[in-house]
Amino acid sequence: MLTGDALKAADEEIVTPFRRKYDNQQLPPSKEYNPHISDRVNHAILKGMELEAQQRPQTVLEFRKLLGLGGAESSPIKLITAKMDYTQLRDLLAAGKWREADEETRRVMLAVAGREKEGWLYDESIDNFPCLDLSIIDQLWVKYSQGKFGFSMQKRIYQSLGGTRDYDQKIWEAFGDHVGWRRQDKWLYYKNMTFDLAAPEAYLPKT
Repeated sequence: MLTGDALKAADEEIVTPFRRKYDNQQLPPSKEYNPHISDRVNHAILKGMELEAQQRPQTVLEFRKLLGLGGAESSPIKLITAKMDYTQLRDLLAAGKWREADEETRRVMLAVAGREKEGWLYDESIDNFPCLDLSIIDQLWVKYSQGKFGFSMQKRIYQSLGGTRDYDQKIWEAFGDHVGWRRQDKWLYYKNMTFDLAAPEAYLPKT
């Protein structure tokens, strides 16, 4: 997307001559195609496209750090918006109190949406949920879980299964199976969930 040059399928027929062509050579820098790409992004793209898989970033967090979006060098996450103070959520996540953090996530989201009395969100309240607040919640989960939990992780998996805004029972069940919310074709009760980093990727937040 950044270079305007389409990727080709990584099958053996294409990969083999590609490896011969670039054997012991650095891949063409993305900046050759788009001079507006920064040196940092250019480097991240090259690392992400290393021919040997073990040379590529192994986690989302590693790639975020290459982009300057994670780690000590990134900007602090804003904790206070016009709607909510997320300091308590930050503290719970930093302490690894995953269940309490999940419950706090539910509390702040209902408060931001003005749905405390109802205790749940509906389509319109979700559509109107402030992007800044949603982004802060996601960033906090991603940061303190080292890239394992967060709404953005869940979105990636859900869409990879073919999920859209329209409800599809089979896709929703497949998503539940993938992230560990279902066992033996049955949805887990909240009290039976695992609240630690041993849980599958994108397992939390469950709120």
